[in-house]
Amino acid sequence: MSKCDTGNVADLHASPPRRLPGLLGRYRGRLLWLTVIALLVIVQWPLLKAMVYNVLQIPPPPDGIFWRTDYSAALAEAKQSDKALLLGFTAGWCAPCQIMKREVWPDEDVRRLVNRSFIPVLMDVDEIDGGRAAQRYAVSSIPTILIVGGDGQVLRGGQLMSRSEMLTFLKKAVAG
Repeated sequence: MSKCDTGNVADLHASPPRRLPGLLGRYRGRLLWLTVIALLVIVQWPLLKAMVYNVLQIPPPPDGIFWRTDYSAALAEAKQSDKALLLGFTAGWCAPCQIMKREVWPDEDVRRLVNRSFIPVLMDVDEIDGGRAAQRYAVSSIPTILIVGGDGQVLRGGQLMSRSEMLTFLKKAVAG
């Protein structure tokens, strides 16, 4: 005889069987591992994107920025002009640098602002001139972006930035 056949109203309002906690308990280990993996993917997303770019050998798009590579010549140019240097410290092996080369520097608004308001210098820390400049400015991680006056003094500094963060960074440097 089923509970409904007994006519006992109290049995009709009894709580349903507790299956969910049993399922969670049974799959708790798997859920924990999935959560850990998801968090690692989120935290390591820039590195994973850069790895995909490198594995698939996807070259960065042209950014249209008139990058200089000679720090001394660019500093002399800054002294003669009314523009500050935009120093971009990078390396070929740097995953976040590769992201910026593909997602930040090619942006039209970033390109326009950089070419109009700065003397851009791309410094590869693995090359002699780039390594010396990195030591001079105590660059401890890359990418590092510095706005430097014609006297060689740092006016602003930053690191890995999105397109919108870079635009804000550059506009503040121009304004102030």
